[in-house]
Amino acid sequence: MNRKGQRLYKFSVFDTDIANLSSGKKQGEISCFDIAYTLFADEENIPCLHFLLNDKKELMHDNQLLKIAQLVNSKGIQFVASILKDKLPKELNREEFFVVKLSQGDKLFRIGD
Repeated sequence: MNRKGQRLYKFSVFDTDIANLSSGKKQGEISCFDIAYTLFADEENIPCLHFLLNDKKELMHDNQLLKIAQLVNSKGIQFVASILKDKLPKELNREEFFVVKLSQGDKLFRIGD
């Protein structure tokens, strides 16, 4: 705690060679930070959404996506990620997890060809 009684938090990457971080690892860290903030806000009674919208998650390893799915499911957080179906781990490639499916013939808001 600092002298005003406020908590101070320091965030750092475990790997000190940031330039060599894979894009998938970066995406995993971004997701973990978002989830951690939601859990922190709940603990501190700070109003926040339990809805996380993510992109580029197809860069993450299957085990990362599976762990995130387990965590958010257990904590009541909705984790929305746009991922190509063939990039999903088989454990997550189930109809019950799909809210919206888009394709070349079925685009969001039905705009464009």
